[in-house]
Amino acid sequence: MEISLGAQARRARDPREHTKVTRWANRRDANEPALVDAARAIGFKVFYTSELGDLVVQFGDRTELWECKTATGKLTPAQCRLRQAGLKAVTMRTVEDVLQAKKRFLA
Repeated sequence: MEISLGAQARRARDPREHTKVTRWANRRDANEPALVDAARAIGFKVFYTSELGDLVVQFGDRTELWECKTATGKLTPAQCRLRQAGLKAVTMRTVEDVLQAKKRFLA
């Protein structure tokens, strides 16, 4: 099952709904730069994405999809649908989450 924000936007009947989906797709979370800096500082390779999640990170031969959210941030409806469709993504909220990810990668 393939779901994308583009397909969601095309299905939107209300033009304002299309704008809302596009806005979500383009907005970056305020804590994302700190998370990226922390991940890179401890050896992760970090790549920005747009539709599937915020970041693709790699350490050694392992790769994860990260969705950066602030302490109170919630997944968008499109992000929820992607997860329901089976996409595995880790929600990262703090630099401590990044440090825990490193431990997970090393395990």
